[in-house]
Amino acid sequence: MFEKCMNFYQELGGELKPFEKFKGEVEVGYRIEYEKKVSEADVVLFGLVSGDLNPVHFDDEYAAKTKFGGRVIHGMLTTSLVSAAVARMPGTVVLLENHFRYTAPVRIGENIKVEGVVVEREKNRYRVEVKCLVGDRVVAEGWVKVLIW
Repeated sequence: MFEKCMNFYQELGGELKPFEKFKGEVEVGYRIEYEKKVSEADVVLFGLVSGDLNPVHFDDEYAAKTKFGGRVIHGMLTTSLVSAAVARMPGTVVLLENHFRYTAPVRIGENIKVEGVVVEREKNRYRVEVKCLVGDRVVAEGWVKVLIW
């Protein structure tokens, strides 16, 4: 089933990256990075899965009349890439908590880059400060706490 869905997603123009774990030992100062180009398929599938069918994401005419001047992707789709980044950290990673501030819109077809750095460690719990960027523009920032074993 997964392979069939994967093929369907790619046929729709979705970019699928292989899941590869980052190397190294996670300590304060450990850095992560992940990037992905967001496609129309990503927006449609995210909207269907989440139930967020806000016309600012799907209706060109409606979105053109907003302060964005056109369609934008879901903010939570943007920060979902943080989950993809932390999942690649060494060990078994579980997301415990997150906080994000959205600072700029993202358009379909743009490449989102996640950058993060571990800033705190308490036993096997880590706080990672993160930024989501499109080029040099920060589009979201915040932090996540993860459990790693």
